[in-house]
Amino acid sequence: MEHNIKRVLFAAPWWHEDLMQGIARHAAAHGWHLNLDPALSGRLPEKWNGDGILTNLGSVVTELERLIQRAGCPAVSLSLNHPHIPIPRVGIDNKIAGQLAADHFLERGFTSFAMYGRSDQHAGNQRYKAYAEKLATFGHTVTRMPDAHTDLDDLNEWTTRHQLLCELLRQLHKPVAVFAVDDASAVEVIEACQTIGLKIPDDVGVLGMLDMPLFRHSTTIPLSSVTVDFDTQTRIACDLLDSMMDGQPHPPPDKPILIPPTGIATRASTDTIAAQTPGVARAIRYMLDHYPKPIGLPDLVRASGMSQSRLYAAFHKDTSQSPVAVLTRIRLDKAKRVLVNSDKAIDNVATDCGFKDRINLYRQFKQHLGLSPGQYRQHHRDAIGQ
Repeated sequence: MEHNIKRVLFAAPWWHEDLMQGIARHAAAHGWHLNLDPALSGRLPEKWNGDGILTNLGSVVTELERLIQRAGCPAVSLSLNHPHIPIPRVGIDNKIAGQLAADHFLERGFTSFAMYGRSDQHAGNQRYKAYAEKLATFGHTVTRMPDAHTDLDDLNEWTTRHQLLCELLRQLHKPVAVFAVDDASAVEVIEACQTIGLKIPDDVGVLGMLDMPLFRHSTTIPLSSVTVDFDTQTRIACDLLDSMMDGQPHPPPDKPILIPPTGIATRASTDTIAAQTPGVARAIRYMLDHYPKPIGLPDLVRASGMSQSRLYAAFHKDTSQSPVAVLTRIRLDKAKRVLVNSDKAIDNVATDCGFKDRINLYRQFKQHLGLSPGQYRQHHRDAIGQ
């Protein structure tokens, strides 16, 4: 019976924890023998005599293309990069990802925007295009770092990339929102900011892509990131490859199967409301650091170093809101995250997020969102199928 076991190669010569775990889980469900050696060794085999190939079409595309051609077996890609290669694909909907990133920063009041990461990859360029187009509808432009004419293949040395990135960050108008094409690039942005003394997120808000634990845990500042349903992506890819290996009666799809991002995991790297006036920025930072406690106008005046009248005027200029409205907005945002990400009792959510009691939390949710806290929690969970 063992001779009927399908042998599948994961032809990706670099480590991608989430894809590997998803593929391994669904390969086991199909009863395959899965070869992960390329991801473990960083090397592709010259030939493959198995039954199928899964790949994410990484940087060694010439070798991958040659391997797939020589193997002569069904292959499925989990990446949209290198669209010239005729292979079925199950990838992330990068247009939605770029739009989510733009909305995330707009909600936080940013008016200066940039994007960082390789400019020679199709998926990254799709994210950049959607990000820039969404921001353009609000009259904003995006600085590409490095710009589209920079050849990053000549900048693979970390020191060279780091120095270039530090110089580019110095030139940007602050506060600036930086969307990185992936989490690895986002971590580079955070490290460069730390090198040149820029504060995250007050000077530079940093948003990653894919929400990979490997990179999320490698930086001292918790990284916000666009989240992806890797389990669904790998399941669909494995199901497609299995049907191809079985000689399905219908040809595989000629257009990519796109999996929409599931949202944004908001952490410290974007946890701010952007302000142009230093005193307003200091007051907002005080709110973000002390929101569970009672905060009065004297506290904000002290934190800002401004007079009360100047502080009010500057808040309206920078945020179009009063200090009290901004504080309520911060507390609501914190409460929404707690409701969605925990089963904490509503009473505890109210006190932990600075609303004093359940009644005040309920009143603010109904006024601003049209839902009770409990309804908000259930509505969000229903939307993501929990």
